[in-house]
Amino acid sequence: MQLPIRMIILGAGDRGRTYAAYAKAYPERVKIVGVADIDPAARAAVASAHGIDASAQWGDWSEAVAARPECDVMAITMPDALHVEPAIQCLDLGYHLLLEKPMARTWEACERLAAKVREKGDRLVMLGHVLRYTVYFKKLHDLIAGKAIGEVVSIQHLEPVAYMHAAHSFCRGNWGNTERATPMILQKCCHDFDQFVWWLGKRCMGVSSFGNTFHFNAAHRPAHAADRCLDCPAEVERACPYSARKIYLERQDYRYPFVDKSDAAMEKRLREGPYGRCVYACDNDAVDHQIVNLCFEGGVSVAHQMESYTYTGGRETKVFGTRGEIVGNGRTLTVYHFDTRRTELWDSVLEAGAPQGSGHGGGDFGLMDELVRQLTAGDPAAYVGLFETSLESHRIAFAAEASRREHGALKLAP
Repeated sequence: MQLPIRMIILGAGDRGRTYAAYAKAYPERVKIVGVADIDPAARAAVASAHGIDASAQWGDWSEAVAARPECDVMAITMPDALHVEPAIQCLDLGYHLLLEKPMARTWEACERLAAKVREKGDRLVMLGHVLRYTVYFKKLHDLIAGKAIGEVVSIQHLEPVAYMHAAHSFCRGNWGNTERATPMILQKCCHDFDQFVWWLGKRCMGVSSFGNTFHFNAAHRPAHAADRCLDCPAEVERACPYSARKIYLERQDYRYPFVDKSDAAMEKRLREGPYGRCVYACDNDAVDHQIVNLCFEGGVSVAHQMESYTYTGGRETKVFGTRGEIVGNGRTLTVYHFDTRRTELWDSVLEAGAPQGSGHGGGDFGLMDELVRQLTAGDPAAYVGLFETSLESHRIAFAAEASRREHGALKLAP
């Protein structure tokens, strides 16, 4: 395939704009040639940034697909429920796909998409497992694969969601209600399950999981709290760490997903939209903490914890081997060698080659680099295998959720 690769963005939200930004940084590699979104402002933002003609702007993904535009890749970055059907239609028309994770809301839908990928055979479906492409996780993978600590016996892994992110995304936001989206363990932790499979090169044989909605529920609602934070009595609102006024108006931590980030636009959202709701008065049923224990081939065990109530994000990992131990905090990796009592420290910030201007520790642009590489120099015969590897993370996540709903019952992934 010749460069630049022509890409159309189906879904001009935060993820769509993030992948499109790669084309601004590397115009010789990727060119955005169309955009579809139901939100006129989001659609216009991408169109303006990339000089897209009005004829290649659509108000809905189905309009874009029906037009059969000339492009190489369709980037599907819409809400979770709008992944499978567009993906199947695009594959039938011969497009390659950049598909935001999770690929589907149910395991049955995942299998339906997988059947189509196998049927087409030579179409690349690159799932948004961006953490594989960070310098930090690449180094951790290489240490494990290179047997720096001998054979891996077990892994202890923490995914600290961060309290504001949990309130924003998994209580008030898009993933708060599993009837509309996907279970939190899939949406947030398919990254982590993908990492375990990648690091170990083994198949998961069984999972057991526990978790619930411990705090974000009506039972913990303070006395006299209003349904919306802007209407809440000052003495109640000031004492609440999850106050929408604090998060969006004062600290402005979570304005990044929105196109219009002005004070006026944010206040209107808080008065009328979901992000202004009291966290104790939402329609959420997503868990706020979950533990998953996994058994892999050969007896390797993994203890995974997803926790909303942390101050910051940044995954923490301990890998225990027969000849040493690796401790990682999302930035640095410390390797302890049993035989020599020697300690090595590696710092990802000091590492050359990390993609610049890219989120997820460089993984967003790293994923795009890999997409370009696969389409220009990769082996089409390997495309199905790449998708099957991504599918494994979803197999584990759905098994974990089934176990949680059955109070920790042991589940062998289907």
